[in-house]
Order: sequence, then C-alpha cells, then structure tokens
Amino acid sequence: MKENLYEIIIDFSREKGLDHEVVKKLVEQSLIQAAQRKLPYREIEGQIDEKTGKINLYHFKEVVDLVEDPNNEISVEDVFEIDPDAGIGDEVEYEISDREFQRIAHSTRPIIFGSLKEAERQMVVSTFTEKIGEVLTGTVLRVEPNGRVALSFQNKVEAYLFRREQIYGENFTFGDHVRVLLLDVNDNPHKDSQLTISRTHPGLLIKLFEMEVPEIYDGIVKIVSASREPGRRAKISVYSTDEEVDPVGSCVGMRGSRVQTIVNDLNGEKIDIVRWSEDIDVYTCNALAPAEIDSLEIDEDEKQIDVVVAQNQLSLAIGHKGQNVRLASKLIGYKINVVASEEEDLSIDEQLEK
Repeated sequence: MKENLYEIIIDFSREKGLDHEVVKKLVEQSLIQAAQRKLPYREIEGQIDEKTGKINLYHFKEVVDLVEDPNNEISVEDVFEIDPDAGIGDEVEYEISDREFQRIAHSTRPIIFGSLKEAERQMVVSTFTEKIGEVLTGTVLRVEPNGRVALSFQNKVEAYLFRREQIYGENFTFGDHVRVLLLDVNDNPHKDSQLTISRTHPGLLIKLFEMEVPEIYDGIVKIVSASREPGRRAKISVYSTDEEVDPVGSCVGMRGSRVQTIVNDLNGEKIDIVRWSEDIDVYTCNALAPAEIDSLEIDEDEKQIDVVVAQNQLSLAIGHKGQNVRLASKLIGYKINVVASEEEDLSIDEQLEK
C-alpha cells in the first residue's frame, strides 16, 4: 500500500469515477472518528496534506479560570505564553504528535479501506437509484461454484446475478455482455451485492420491447402486461393508439426481426404477442391463441373465466404441461379454467393426466 494517502485517494477516485474531494473528506472524517475513540480529547479536527499525503490531526483546549481536565482545558496563565490575546472561553489549537498518533496507527489501514468502500457504496446508491426499472448491460467477470454470476457495470461496480434470477438453461463465460433489469439498490453495507438484478422478471421483457420497437418507444403502441416462464415461453399484450399501426406487426418486425432479437437475448424464450382488447371475451380468446374458443363464462367477483373448447383444441388451449393457460391467466389477471365440450366436468388437473 502506498504511504502517500492523497495519492491513494486520487487513484481510487479515478478508477471508480468518484469525486476525489468527496472521498478525501470521507477518509478524513473516518480517521478523526478513530482518533476520538482512542485519544482523550473532546474535539479533534484534521485534514490530509495534498503535498505530503499525511493526515494532520489537531485537538483543542478551552481557556478557563480553573483547570479540571488538563487534556481539554488550559488556564489563563498558561495560555498567555502561547497566545497573549486568548481569553476565557477561547480555544487553543494543538497538533497531535506522531507519538500520540501511533495509538491509532495500527487501525488506520482498515479505516482507510473502509472509507474508500463507503465512498463507493454511496456512489452506487446515488448513481443507480434513479435507474431502478431500467435495463443495464453488464460484463461477466466470473461464474462462481454456487452458480451466481459476477457482472461489472459502469465505474467497475460489481453485482451478482443469482441463480434464481437467471434464465433456465443459459450459460455464461468471461467477457459475455448480459442485459439485466435493475430491480433495487440496497443501501446495506453488509450485502454481497448492492444491485438487485434479474433476467427472469417480466419487466425485462417489457423493457426489451420498448428498446427494440420504435412504435413502443414513441408511445404509438402500448404494452398492457407481460407474463413469463423464463427461458421457455412468454406472452405480452399490446394495443395501438393509431388505427393505421398494427401493434402485433410492429412488435414482430419485418420477417420477425424485432421479436427474434429479443428471443435471442432471452436464451431462446418463445414469445407470443397478444392483441389486447378492452372486451375481456376477445382478450381471453387472443391470449389463448392459437386455440379456437367455443364459449366462455366470466365470473367477475371471483376473477375467473371458464373456457369451453372443442376436444381437438384442448391441448392447444392448455399447452405443454399447462403452460399456455398459465401464461394467459397471468397475462389477463383472471384464473382460466379450460374444458372440452365433450367432457366439461373434468378439471384441468384431470385433463393433464389424460
């Protein structure tokens, strides 16, 4: 470690993109607090000399008639030799000697590094809090044995993408660029990762469409909701504020180019783009496509929809292991029960067992 404390602060600030004056003040405050815990003085001040790189500490004695605390008080008679103009109630400054400083010298290194870490933590909070809900692009630094992935973002800020937030089946290698959704910024210094990031959250799907589809970015096409089974399949519902603009076609893009870009980003996750309708009957039929619906009954109180389909449409409506109906239910916000017209008395669980 360098002996020149000011150079350490300059190098660290440059590497992390921090204001070196802010970091310097934070280190000074930490060293002053450490001195106050170890030395018998009521008031201590200090500053780092930018030329020498040393911390200069000072303590103060109050001028009094009768000295009761020699460490913090000085008599009128004694102060006259130091400062003839000082009177009762004034304070006289003393430099803390190198010998006294040795009492805290053993702890200065962890104090300094702790201060630098705190400066970085504050920077992360101030920089990233305003980006909650946005997509960040990180670079893979390493994949740890427990499966979590360390990513590096701007100013070399590191965050962990935990396994529960990773898309099913995806693998990472050093140097990969990964897009994630920033869910939260933790102000807890004891957390492994200050940034809570995800690749499984439905919000990531929404944000990727906003980034890839100009009509969404411009507000012509609106996203209503999204549901996902990450890495397998997803649904997103959209509508257009302009009758001449097809919301589904805008999201698909020429020859599927726009949606395919998002599919690739999400490790091959298949995406159904659903045309939203304020008519819940129509919306339900669109959400369960490609299955054709014979009839449906809506219970608004229970937020439940009973759907009847022909026998040959049942597997399409339910989907593989119930995937299609689950995603449609999450998309619409209603529980959907699908039955075949010939066997309406069978539950979905019973249908899945067939």
